Amino acid sequence: MPTVDTAAARVTGSLRQRVLTGELKPGEPLSQSRVAAEYGVSRIPARDALQTLAAEGLVDLGAFTAVVRGTSIAELQELYELREAVEPLLTRLAVPNVGRAEIAMMTSLLDEMASHPSAIDWLSANARFHALIYMRADRVRMIELTTQLRRLTDRYLYLHVDMFGDTGRLDVEHRLILEAAKAGDPAEVAELTRRHIAASHDFLLRHMLREPAPQEPAPR
Repeated sequence: MPTVDTAAARVTGSLRQRVLTGELKPGEPLSQSRVAAEYGVSRIPARDALQTLAAEGLVDLGAFTAVVRGTSIAELQELYELREAVEPLLTRLAVPNVGRAEIAMMTSLLDEMASHPSAIDWLSANARFHALIYMRADRVRMIELTTQLRRLTDRYLYLHVDMFGDTGRLDVEHRLILEAAKAGDPAEVAELTRRHIAASHDFLLRHMLREPAPQEPAPR
């Protein structure tokens, strides 16, 4: 029989994915009793899962019911401003520790992204690609913050998944980041990462504001 911690982790992971992909819509209520019944667990792991999602900024928590948090342009801008401040620094710290194993795995992930997977699979490979650099920074708090910020911005991508198109430009940006990492150039990788994030921010803002724009690939 699974432990409470294992059950809570399973429920948390599933609910997180459903919120991120838009299966659970903004404003949808998630009561402890509903979650417990749906996943076949007691209220304790259901409560713990909702508390974790609240800490991650995905739901707003009441006494017994959580509500899936909405999205907004203001939140999107703040998330990307934070990412643009943190991720280049994290990258600069990490690159000197990036070795052959990370480069090999990043190369494989680029091939995966270039093979035209589904939008969700592309986003997953993309997150793993960047994490291979970040995890070498040996900065636990910064990595945790970056992971949370990326999850929250990926939610906007999932909710606007219809904008995915040709990712050729993104493939080029990723290749540049990989080559700079392979060359062991922290400043160049940090600057390329900053530009990558800024371009993503601009793309999503245009999409949310429904301003006409030429066909472009989805951001990172």
